[in-house]
Formats: sequence, C-alpha cells, structure tokens
Amino acid sequence: MTAVRLPLRDADHALAGRDLALPCLAVLLDDERLSELVGEAVRITRVRYKPATSALVAFLRTREGPQEGPGEGPRQGPEIGAQDYGWALTTAGNVKVHGRAESSDKHGGGVVLLTPAGPDLDAVIAVGRVEDDWALRKNIRWLRASGLERLGAGQSSGPGLFRGASRVLRYKPERRLVLLEHTATGPIVIKTAALAAAETVGRSHERLRQQGVPVLPVLGDAGCFRHGITASAGWGDGDLTASADPEALRRAGSALARLHGIPAEPGPGPSPETLVERQLTATCGMVTALAPALEGPAAQAAERIRQALRARQPAGARTGRPLVQVHGDFSADQVLVSGTEVRLIDFDRAHHGAPEADLGSFAAVDEMSQWRGQPGAPGPQTARLLEGYVQSGGEFDPAAVDGWAALRMFASCVEPFRDRTPDWAGAMLGRIDRAEELVR
Repeated sequence: MTAVRLPLRDADHALAGRDLALPCLAVLLDDERLSELVGEAVRITRVRYKPATSALVAFLRTREGPQEGPGEGPRQGPEIGAQDYGWALTTAGNVKVHGRAESSDKHGGGVVLLTPAGPDLDAVIAVGRVEDDWALRKNIRWLRASGLERLGAGQSSGPGLFRGASRVLRYKPERRLVLLEHTATGPIVIKTAALAAAETVGRSHERLRQQGVPVLPVLGDAGCFRHGITASAGWGDGDLTASADPEALRRAGSALARLHGIPAEPGPGPSPETLVERQLTATCGMVTALAPALEGPAAQAAERIRQALRARQPAGARTGRPLVQVHGDFSADQVLVSGTEVRLIDFDRAHHGAPEADLGSFAAVDEMSQWRGQPGAPGPQTARLLEGYVQSGGEFDPAAVDGWAALRMFASCVEPFRDRTPDWAGAMLGRIDRAEELVR
C-alpha cells in the first residue's frame, strides 16, 4: 500500500483530478494558490469536503510567531482574533453561492466571489470573514448585540464584530466558533454553534455536579441557548494533553467513573448500535472518495470492528450491566487541569452507551498523540487514567475497550485530510491498519 504515501500536494492534486464537479477544489487545498487568489498570505487549517458537492475551508492569515497547529486551538504566541480567520467555499455548479453573496452584501457583510485562472471560468470561490459565515452569522450578530453583555463581557466596541480582546480558540466553518473573552470577574469561554443549544444544558450540568462529576457551571440564559451560545468561566492551566502529572490523570479517571455511575436516561436519540453503524458507513464512504486505493482495507477494518463490538455487547448484557451516561467524545483535551484538580468539559455528544466507549476513545487519541510527536506530550496516559477509574469503582471489559478504541481510531482516519496533515493519505492508512490490529 506504499502507493498511497504521497506528498500533500500530490495527494491533493490526485483528489482534485477525480472530482470534476468541483473545478476549484485544487485551489482550496493549496495554501499558495489560495493566498494568490485572496491577495494575502494564508494557511488552510481545516477542510470540510463533500464529494462532487462542495468544499469549505477555514484559513488563518499568517503572521510572524507561533500559530495554530493542525486540528488544534492557537498555541502560545501572538493573540489570534476573529479578524485573523477567514473561510472559502466552492460548490458544484455554484449552487447558492451567488445568492448568499448578495444576501451578505445586503447585511453589510464582506463576502466576495473570486474566479481562479483556469479553463472553467464559470466556477467561483466565495471568500469571507468569520462574521460572514452563513451558518453562524445570525448567532454571532446576536452575541455582539446582546449575548456579550448578558455573559458579563460588556458590549462590543469598534467597527469589527468582536471585541479587540477576543481570542479565537477554535473555528470550524458552519459549525462553531469558540472565543476567549475577558470580564470584570475573569476570563470566560464562549461557544457559538450553528444550531440552538438545548435549554436543558444547564440542568444537565447541574445533575452531573450533584452526582460528583467535576464540571464547570454553564453560563448564559434561554436567549443564549436559542442562539446556539453556551459559556463557562475560564479555568485551569490548560488541558490534560500536556500534563504529565499522574495524580491529575488518576483524578480524570475517577471523574469518568463518577460520570459512568449515573444511570442512563434513554431519550429519543439513536441507539448505540445505530451510532456505530453510521460512523462505520460514513467513514468508509469518505475513505473511498479521498483515497480509492484504501477502499478495501477500510471495508475490511470496518467489518472487523463491527463484529468485535457486536461480540462484546451480548456479554455486557448477560452481566446485567445497564447502559450508562457517556461523554461521547472523551479524550485528554476534554479534561481541564489546575494542579491535580480536573474538570470535564464539552458534553455536546453525551448519550447513553457502554462505559468502554469513553475509555476506548481516550486510549485511541492517547496513542495517536504519540504518533504526532506533539511538543511536550507525556508518555501514554491511558494506564494512569484506568488506575483512577478502577480505584473509584469503575468496571470495564478490556476487549471491549479495544473494540471502541478501534472505532475511534478508524473514524478519525479522515482527520489527517481535514487537518491538512502532510502525507495525509499515508496517515489514513496507518490509522486504518492500527484500528484493524486492535480487533484481530
């Protein structure tokens, strides 16, 4: 399978050459070509790609000093504000692009339509600022007009949509914007999502707190929730990703055990089995689109994972262990740390499921972090987390943990492409192979 180990540009060109419905795709996957088109130096930080339909990228205007790494929030260095980010979009047949640009212009937005040099002169790329994001702009405008003051940050000032002190922690186009703001009582983290937040989010966090799960209080009111806005006080010295403190890891395991000690409250959402099947199917489809040579290995890995999880589910049922409250996206970056104290965050994907799902997710991300060689990353953290988990009464099936780790590993195989990782095709193959190893 060494044939898929292509340099970034070669793999991107091969993909663009296959997707003839998106003649501008090659531009949106190339820092230099996009920089030339928009007239300033930019670096692509995130890609959302729908084969034969659309490609949407977030980019960061480059400056001197440390900047954002692939798939991460800004690191130490120059403060990165909303004005430093932008997005670019192309769609098959320019569907809705012209109408959205006209709508942006009517509301004082800054969306422009650009035509790259090339044989297909009808194809265009829409380029805009964060505040022009079509899925987020209404909620962002409400945040400026009303939300900041309700959250204690004061009204925004100046011509821009954001306060001068605002710092972007994360931006995913048409999904969410996470800001660090400052108030008289300290910093707050504000998440603005495209969809409304459930008004039960505050009550859910209070229930977790009452059950002994260390979480941060949710700030905001019903108006904030209706506009997709949730917030919490800034807390701690960072997340568990860069912590080598064994006690902090054990406390994180203990916190997770408390979470799993809460009986599930099944709602109208899909079953765990349905969620697994959706992940496997969606991942296989995207792998085939991105790297056709990996279609076979992906399908084989998916089937092994499917069978492994099915084999463990009846065993769990026979033990009489009920489904529990799970985080749904558990990893070291979902645990804030202050000394040895911890707080669990980001329960957007919380649902009822098997406790091994969270443990396997943590183990998979822990292993992948070592592959990336993150600066300052400690050694494998999972063993210490499991120590704290067991010490606090948590129980798990090791084989089931491997199965869920394989699922997380497999589902994340498309992330190297989305995060613009060099040799993303080779990185995809590495994750697929490792996922299959875990369930052999």
